[in-house]
Amino acid sequence: MKRELCVNDKPTVVFLIPFAPRDVRPEWPTACTYLQQTLRSIRNSGSENYRVVVVGNEEPDLEMGFDSRIHFLLFKLPFQPHPSHRAALRLDKLAKIDAAWRYAKSNWQPRYVMKLDADDFISSRLVGWLDDAGTEAGYLIRYGWFWHSGARYLIQRTEYLDRVCGSCLIVRSDLADRTGPFLTEVEGAVLDDAGSRFAVSDHYSLVPGSGTTTLLLNDTHQRYAAQFSCLGYELHTVPFSAVIYRASAGNVTGVSGDSARKSNLRMTLGAIRRTRFITQKLRKEFMLN
Repeated sequence: MKRELCVNDKPTVVFLIPFAPRDVRPEWPTACTYLQQTLRSIRNSGSENYRVVVVGNEEPDLEMGFDSRIHFLLFKLPFQPHPSHRAALRLDKLAKIDAAWRYAKSNWQPRYVMKLDADDFISSRLVGWLDDAGTEAGYLIRYGWFWHSGARYLIQRTEYLDRVCGSCLIVRSDLADRTGPFLTEVEGAVLDDAGSRFAVSDHYSLVPGSGTTTLLLNDTHQRYAAQFSCLGYELHTVPFSAVIYRASAGNVTGVSGDSARKSNLRMTLGAIRRTRFITQKLRKEFMLN
């Protein structure tokens, strides 16, 4: 039974979903379908104490439109070029998250905020768990599922979701705008040689020479714990598998030769150990239909 909340009250969590422009997402109908599946998983939440802000350059084509809990925000700034296309995508994403967060703050007073990619799925238990247990400064979603898009029967469990998935951080609202040295080359910042070498060798600590940004407006998943620590807070862990990360068939690895063969063998053996059948319970929990 759903836990209902008057739409004028303070939500427990607001989900911010940046949606890439059509010229960046040539498979526009597919992108819209994936977003619709993401929103369906949120609507399936056991608690209705949430709001959603989807922000994009044009309104997506959805069978199920927007409502009092799920809002669309038109983003008028066009896609900005950058020497690194990957950095350009992240900067566009963060600019949209910034706009969505400003909109959310001006309309509600959420207890928590979560960035959510437009093709992932959330557990129906997550919002209710935050209702009851959400007291900490922030939560990392380490436990989750790795799903190859379209796979009908098999899925992989992971305890390292934060290493690959942007939908992994829940921040208490009063900390979301706190600033620190959190901006790295991932977001297009320019580091000196020492900083670049450090970033390659250490994926978890703060990077010397990083630029300043807020706790919410960066995309360096594996450094989130260090960022919270820098501000004097501890990042806790959601104690159950709360997100399904959708992986497209086009994902490739950059290693080659002997290293690739050894790495691929390890990855294959690890994937076999983590593979599970997609049960009806899992389908229902995440609306994975």
